Amino acid sequence: MNTNQPEHLFDLSYLNQIFQGNQAMINNIIGLFLEQVPEYIQEMQDCVDRQDLLSLHPLAHKAKSSIAMLGLKNMEKNILHIEHDSKHNTNLEGLPQLVGDVQSECE
Repeated sequence: MNTNQPEHLFDLSYLNQIFQGNQAMINNIIGLFLEQVPEYIQEMQDCVDRQDLLSLHPLAHKAKSSIAMLGLKNMEKNILHIEHDSKHNTNLEGLPQLVGDVQSECE
């Protein structure tokens, strides 16, 4: 493992492509992410605290497009698992950890 390489948590290439480098639009999308996604994740944590794991999927669904647009690959992978497992009532025992991982990464 090469520890000299910085780990990139996000990739703005999609936003740069869509907005053709328009930094004001990119900053607007990032601002919306910072405003909305932490709220969705907190609501997801509230569901975990209430042991209402089947209510996670609509919140994960709302968050996933913003997460994907910012190229947050690991967070996106976890959000997709949360959405799928909550919706299909599978692997519920792993959902609290996934929500915790997403919350940690968001912070």
